[in-house]
Amino acid sequence: MSEAKDYCGAIHIHTSYSFDGHRNMDEIIESANRCGLDFIVISDHFSLEAKKYEGWYKNTLVIVGEEITPRYNHYLALDIKKAVVTGSDEDKPQKYIDEVAAQGGFGFIAHPDHTGNKKFGVKSYMWKDWSVTGFTGFCIWDLQTDWQETLTGYPKALLSYLFPAYFLKGPKKETLERWDAINQTEKKYILGEIDNHESRRKYFGIKVKVFKFDRAFRMLRTHILLDEPFSNNSDDIKKVYNAFKTGKSFVSNDYFFNARGFEFYEHNGRITAKTPVKAVIRIVKNGKYIAEEFTDNLSLGISEKGVYRCECYLKKFGLKPWIFSNPIFI
Repeated sequence: MSEAKDYCGAIHIHTSYSFDGHRNMDEIIESANRCGLDFIVISDHFSLEAKKYEGWYKNTLVIVGEEITPRYNHYLALDIKKAVVTGSDEDKPQKYIDEVAAQGGFGFIAHPDHTGNKKFGVKSYMWKDWSVTGFTGFCIWDLQTDWQETLTGYPKALLSYLFPAYFLKGPKKETLERWDAINQTEKKYILGEIDNHESRRKYFGIKVKVFKFDRAFRMLRTHILLDEPFSNNSDDIKKVYNAFKTGKSFVSNDYFFNARGFEFYEHNGRITAKTPVKAVIRIVKNGKYIAEEFTDNLSLGISEKGVYRCECYLKKFGLKPWIFSNPIFI
């Protein structure tokens, strides 16, 4: 197998150009550089104001899209030239999916199974209309959705706030099941998202920030695999887009161990998964587990057509969700 170049980044970031964002672009870019991110994708609400910042800053490539955000059915729009604006109560996702495509862009459904958290005043922002067509895929694992669902009481919320990576549970079961079902008839790819605003909250008179970007950037990431390395010019944005659109990527929580170097491929009738350190590797075919082993190299022969993907879990105080691959269609 030819060795692909692995770049990792953070997707779905809100800046001060969003009504609920609290950090300016310069501060976010500096944080991304400190955290070793190769790229970041900005997605402010109904805004492309951050486009003026697109390009390279030291070792981090800045890409700017938009989060289209009516009450429900939020959509991450990429490679567009003009912001798509809807009314706050206008939930007609096919209309704005088509508008993004008409601009030559593409998009991913954001936090599809976001349930919110009534105890802590977080509304649900789930995706409700699954009759839509024309989207590239959806965000399989959202840092905010995952973390918010751990907040079942104040003591646990405090621990989860201090040590969030230890409480993350990974993509939701219903999200994975829907993705597996959709992929039986069409190809849909995935991204990871952090949906970070560095929100300000006050509890018992104490102000907290959820989360600082330096913290969020070290957890949930999307890795892209490129045949050719970045050339450190504007053409690199297209390389990232192509990786998103063709599923040449995977999602990981890099807090415990950077997943750079993960491989999942088919060759000569065998499916192989390799990890940079030993992990519980699970192979999924058509939504069902067909293999599991604690190893750094799992390979099995395949004789049937199907949709194959890989999940990896680290042994850290129990099993911690680590890597979720895009599918291989055979």
